[in-house]
Amino acid sequence: MLVRHLVSFLVFCLVLSISLGAAAAGEVEMRKVPVAKGLASHPVNGGRCLISDGEYQYIAFYDGDHQMTLGKRKLSETKWDFAKLPERVGWDTHNKIVLFQDREGHLHVTGNMHCAPLRYYRTQKAGDIHTFEPIHTWAGDYENRVTYPTVFKLRDGSIYMMYRHGGSGNGMRILLGYDEQTRKWTKTVPVLTNGMDRKPTCNAYPIGLLEDKNGTWHIAWCWRETPDVITNFDICYAKSLDRGATWKGWDGQDLELPITPENAHLAESNKQDSGLMNGGSFAVDNQGLPYVGYTRFDEDGYNQLYVATPAGGEWKVIQLTDWKHRFYFHGRGTIPERPPTPRISITADQKILVSYSNRYAGIPEGQLVLTREQLLTGKPDQFTPEQAVDSAPRIANIRAVNRGSLPAGFTHYMQQQTDSPNRDRKPEDARQPTMIYVVEVKTLR
Repeated sequence: MLVRHLVSFLVFCLVLSISLGAAAAGEVEMRKVPVAKGLASHPVNGGRCLISDGEYQYIAFYDGDHQMTLGKRKLSETKWDFAKLPERVGWDTHNKIVLFQDREGHLHVTGNMHCAPLRYYRTQKAGDIHTFEPIHTWAGDYENRVTYPTVFKLRDGSIYMMYRHGGSGNGMRILLGYDEQTRKWTKTVPVLTNGMDRKPTCNAYPIGLLEDKNGTWHIAWCWRETPDVITNFDICYAKSLDRGATWKGWDGQDLELPITPENAHLAESNKQDSGLMNGGSFAVDNQGLPYVGYTRFDEDGYNQLYVATPAGGEWKVIQLTDWKHRFYFHGRGTIPERPPTPRISITADQKILVSYSNRYAGIPEGQLVLTREQLLTGKPDQFTPEQAVDSAPRIANIRAVNRGSLPAGFTHYMQQQTDSPNRDRKPEDARQPTMIYVVEVKTLR
């Protein structure tokens, strides 16, 4: 009997040490820890929803009944404790859950919003998922049409939140800071970007908000004029030396707030219907130099990868690829398939790593590793992409990467198999719930 229960427990936990072969940092091992079954009709689970504090791990997801669920476990164990919040999601893939922890150990959850009133919960006791209380307010205004809450944590642990008020093609961006002592949110400026008070209206879609090693904030974004993705235009940039109170262009000129398309600092001017996709990627090196990665059409109408970075006091736009394929996308809602978009990061030796997924490319899962000089002087398709070698792309259906403290050598991922987005509508044949896993990857030195 004892053996049978032990075997059942091990099967349930799927504590499988699986060799993944050689990776860039050496051999790695993986084990999969089941969490629970979650909503799988569309990829609404994922994003910033998996965190840890060195002792415990926390996860947020929608269960098979569409209900917002929080899980907690000791990192050394596989058993989860669960709590439910009174939130049920429909079919909108925008309504992802955002989970984070402040420096006092309190957990914060927000989500299930797409142009909807703010939903926000915070624990009364540090780390206790059974003490979430509804707050449903931050600074008190511009909170009736909330979308895309995004947490911005500084190196010292300070917490900021950025979100959109309004709708796609008609909105503004609000930036807030959190005070653990007063447990209150305060706006850094009344409004950061605003496209609601112009004709035609528009809104900013941030590509990234980062802090460099000197404490300077960097943000990049594009604009959109209507809910249709083809109306994306212009790549813009701003930086702040005082934690969001004032903003400048790369040239050092002060930007009038709120920032609009008329007074923004341009990295590249792009017309609408030029294949510009919102949601590129953004990185800053140890010299404080920003790199904005995005996709748009080239002169022949083919999708290409681009990086914009300042050089010689001006922005230089580099076309990385010379693909001969056109993927045209348009329409409202979460689109089922996206064009290839560059994922930019800075390596330990300060090279620019650009990875991508493109089934029509010679190497469908590829990456370029370039020095800054190579990036600035290279020609399209000059550098042959390498096969991606990091562990993450070789784990299917990754939905989130753990944020926070883990034992040395470990990286954790949230994994779930789901259907593709259905433009935020109920599918005709909705997929049944599927198991959510935490995949623990250990690098063997």
